Amino acid sequence: MSHSITVQHFGIKLRPVRLDDADFIYKLRRDPKLAAYIGEFDEQFSAHIAWLERYFEREDDYYFCIEPAHSSNPIGTVAIYNRNGNTAEWGRIVINPLYPAAPASVWLMYHVAFDILDLASVFCRTVIDNRHVVSFHDNSGALRSGIEPGGITIKGISMDTVIHTVTADRWPLVRKRLEPAAKIAERFFIGEVI
Repeated sequence: MSHSITVQHFGIKLRPVRLDDADFIYKLRRDPKLAAYIGEFDEQFSAHIAWLERYFEREDDYYFCIEPAHSSNPIGTVAIYNRNGNTAEWGRIVINPLYPAAPASVWLMYHVAFDILDLASVFCRTVIDNRHVVSFHDNSGALRSGIEPGGITIKGISMDTVIHTVTADRWPLVRKRLEPAAKIAERFFIGEVI
């Protein structure tokens, strides 16, 4: 969806994805270290461009590039999508591992979901074997709300996913839990020259 939401905190900025981000996103999603838990997508760059063009036409799909606050060089992506009334899914989070941007990016994503879009709840799906990310959600205060058998296909293999949900009334707790790690990472971005 073509939107204008830009938010910034903890040295990180979320800004709307643009078509000129296509090459960055394509390379990020194809990185072998990062692609281990990313669902399948067409390997053709032209298909990737076509997907982005369709994205700009969809309503209630908020796709962001993650950037250091003092830079215009993207380091990752995150999105809120599949909105159904006052509930939505969030995901498409892929971050260059050189940057400790996950806590601040997730904090900002929840800020958009609850404080700007006024959603009642958001949920995400994580491959059950991705223990590091499942633990991140558990420790952030997101509640495990289910297991989806065969929830994603990666390299032709169906994998189970853990569903975590955060409600608007739980957002203050999650905010409090994410802030210490986001503040620590902020020091990296303040001193980082990109």
